[in-house]
Amino acid sequence: MSVTAEDWLPRIAALFRAYDLDGDGQLGREDLIAYAGRLAEQLTEPGDTRRRAALYDVYAELWTQLQAAADTDRGGRISEQEFVAAAARDAFDGDASFRASTLRALDALADALDRDGDGRIDREEYERIFGATGLSGTTDALAFDSVDADGDGSVSREELRAAAVYLFPLADPSWLSGGGARPDRPRGIALVAHDSRKADLLAWTERRAADLKPHRLYGTGTTGTLINRLIGLDVTPLRSGPLGGDQQIGALVTQGEIDMLVFFFDPLASHPHGDDVRALIRLVALADVRLALNAASADAMIESL
Repeated sequence: MSVTAEDWLPRIAALFRAYDLDGDGQLGREDLIAYAGRLAEQLTEPGDTRRRAALYDVYAELWTQLQAAADTDRGGRISEQEFVAAAARDAFDGDASFRASTLRALDALADALDRDGDGRIDREEYERIFGATGLSGTTDALAFDSVDADGDGSVSREELRAAAVYLFPLADPSWLSGGGARPDRPRGIALVAHDSRKADLLAWTERRAADLKPHRLYGTGTTGTLINRLIGLDVTPLRSGPLGGDQQIGALVTQGEIDMLVFFFDPLASHPHGDDVRALIRLVALADVRLALNAASADAMIESL
């Protein structure tokens, strides 16, 4: 189920506010437990302890994964800004543990909707999803006839998974089918090197050119130009580090555009823009972005993409 760029931010914001039941602008574990309680109250029979317990369990687990992916300041709570930024950088889809938790939450939701236990969710069973989740019933993509893709008058678990992009903070729900595998997608990779390490970065980039080619590449100063000219990779050029290139990468990190920073720095030399370097590394650490400081770590991380 595709989502337009214009629809993306309102959808993510609506999900955050649906989870934020107390309306304080912050998500905590208690919000997800309360959300599970509302689902249990509205979707299950009072004596159905199995389905109710399953909802509480999966949403407690989902909170753990949300916190790991989005709580960048490690404050124990998630602001709307952190939530949106995590979704923008694909932190939820890109995390195997979050994917597994999402699948379990979807199964628990499908079980709760399928009140008669016949393996299918009919129109009446499905319509209860709006009051329970807090999402708008006017969303065309969530209408029963839209979710019932094969038009057989009921919603299967596979069809509900296709609608999961509207029920969870996902960018692409296609990995929900096919055994949980997720198709490759372009990632944002920034390539930076101090002058004494440029040759090392060029050698690594040439060796991993086939792995780098499918991704969005950014390079500071002459580094990007050299990679483009000598190796033939398409690199978006930024300013040199001392002239603002590090800040440009930092801005891309905060916008969720960078998934990996390869920074071959010289640990034995002093640098006039050391404060910029430290600020960039701090941002990368807070945003939970992969950081490779040498060829060995860069090899491992490019393979993880």
